[in-house]
Amino acid sequence: MSNDVYLGNPLLKKANTPIEFTQEQIIEFVKCKDDPVYFANNYVKIVTLDHGLQNFKPYHFQEKLINNFHNHRFNICKMPRQTGKCFNINTVVKLRNKVSGEIIEISIGEFYEKIKKESNPDVP
Repeated sequence: MSNDVYLGNPLLKKANTPIEFTQEQIIEFVKCKDDPVYFANNYVKIVTLDHGLQNFKPYHFQEKLINNFHNHRFNICKMPRQTGKCFNINTVVKLRNKVSGEIIEISIGEFYEKIKKESNPDVP
């Protein structure tokens, strides 16, 4: 087994592994760097219950979001359900206490339960 693979997966290179690119690969890399929607359409895969592994084809509003994130450093988004973003209840986030400055890591689920309890102390 090569020392250049990550976690035993030959499709993944370790960090700082030198790679030689062809001219066509360089052109494709630059195209992906400059157009994240092109990259998403051609290289991002998703798994669906109906069709299994397939290319990600963003909706128009998702393309607008991707382009806004790419072209603007700061974005404010109203994010209703089913807009292509996801939080798992076990997703860990870092929070800083505004008063003490303490930084904690907590799952979204734990955070929700904590807020619910603080806003309704009488509810178990």
